[in-house]
Amino acid sequence: MKKIYKVLIYLVIFGLLCGLGIYLYVFHKPHRNIANEKPAFTLSANELIKSFEYKEDAAYKLYGDKALQVTGKIVDISKKGTEITITLEDQTSGISCSFETEYYQKNAEKLNAVKVGDQVTVKGKCDGHDMIMGVVLTRCAVE
Repeated sequence: MKKIYKVLIYLVIFGLLCGLGIYLYVFHKPHRNIANEKPAFTLSANELIKSFEYKEDAAYKLYGDKALQVTGKIVDISKKGTEITITLEDQTSGISCSFETEYYQKNAEKLNAVKVGDQVTVKGKCDGHDMIMGVVLTRCAVE
């Protein structure tokens, strides 16, 4: 009987250590640094918008979760504290580009210099299409 308890205790300890290791790996790994990644695709804002309007599922399979470099005209800039979102080409069905707080703090001068009407190139991770925000790019960086 004592041997069975020892084995069970070792298995429980082993299981807890494995679970802790998996938790630390999954929830504490660093975010992707999109600014340093080579873009999978370089295209205009209109091309990206049209591909999602034409066939959303096919466009997501092609562009989803990939780093994209997109060039377009700024139609809206939304700032809330250190959160900034730039919309390209069309306010209702354009491309919504959100910047992380850390990126904004390091590049505030560059981001504050852009204005509505400017042509800009943005690199970001494509999160797909939203009915309200249009095509969504996150973790963006101004090129």
